[in-house]
Amino acid sequence: MVNTKVKKLDMQESIGIIIRTASKSLEKALGEKLKQELDLTGSKWKVLAALAGQNGISQRQLADLIFVEGPTLVSILDKMEEMGLVKRKLDPQDRRNNLIFITKKSQTIVSKIAYCILELRKTITRNVSNKDLETTKKVLRKMTEDADRYYVEMRS
Repeated sequence: MVNTKVKKLDMQESIGIIIRTASKSLEKALGEKLKQELDLTGSKWKVLAALAGQNGISQRQLADLIFVEGPTLVSILDKMEEMGLVKRKLDPQDRRNNLIFITKKSQTIVSKIAYCILELRKTITRNVSNKDLETTKKVLRKMTEDADRYYVEMRS
């Protein structure tokens, strides 16, 4: 049954809009910093940052991690492989899949990306207590789990 007494939707107070706005602002700020300092576009630094934490994952896993479609990732990886930043290898367990690895050349870049991320984190959290930051992360993780669970239920 639909609740007909719902108050007017205030998009500025929507938790989803607030999260999305914060995410986009962070992405823009970090993207600009990495473009200026390392001449890296958003898609390239996201690939390297994802691989830094999980080197040797499949293309599908990587696409999911950085929120791009498979064909888009193929194009990004083609360019990055030409630049010597990543290497694709056939998955010995399933030859239909490629596993993606960072190269020695990109390891220095990954360290610089990590430094830029830490620098941005310090800047954006300077007015936030550690307690508030930990609470925020805890709440967002719970909300993500619940949203994922809800999505699965809706698809069943």
